[in-house]
Amino acid sequence: MNPNDVLKGLKTRSFGRPLYCFVATGSTNDVALELARAGAGEGTAVSAEVQTKGRGRRGRKWLQVKGKGLALSLVLWPSLKPSETAGITLAAAVAVARALESLRLRPRIKWPNDVLLSGKKVCGILTEAGDRMDNGVPVILGLGINLNHSGRDFPPDLRDMATSPFRASGRKVDRVKFLQRLLLELEGAYGWVVDRRFSLVLSEWRKRADCL
Repeated sequence: MNPNDVLKGLKTRSFGRPLYCFVATGSTNDVALELARAGAGEGTAVSAEVQTKGRGRRGRKWLQVKGKGLALSLVLWPSLKPSETAGITLAAAVAVARALESLRLRPRIKWPNDVLLSGKKVCGILTEAGDRMDNGVPVILGLGINLNHSGRDFPPDLRDMATSPFRASGRKVDRVKFLQRLLLELEGAYGWVVDRRFSLVLSEWRKRADCL
């Protein structure tokens, strides 16, 4: 994925500006944290076609197929209490769902942040806080999203649990356009959190909740 192609149609104020795209890296979250330590501003984004150390919640490994999904991490500098940063993860799940809805899909969210299509996982979200620095505590928001995977792209033990928009609808996803829409949705939903509009975050999450 070429950053220039993404930036051409990007409508965000800060998310994805700048955007670093790698063919392969260990973990986009780790790269984003290093950028934060070097002074990267809020909204700095890291994407990779392949992660050799991609991870999800509770240390689970995240499967990634080159050219078929998105691995994205964002540097955030929220002025929030530690107890309030959980709202970032919920807001991110809503943003992913809204981006998928733009593809005429009906995603659901499983507590707290797994995004599903037809009961199968399409996205995982991992939010990690760094060490305190002079300008605050960086929060790294990481997302792994399946987009154009077919059934055979998943190992046999995951085929009944994982899916993609392509597998669900038969329609290929333009990854550049989807990333542009995703960054816009993430920026908007993150804005709700930093403005402490937690009731709006919860309301949007509940509309899509698969467990209530």
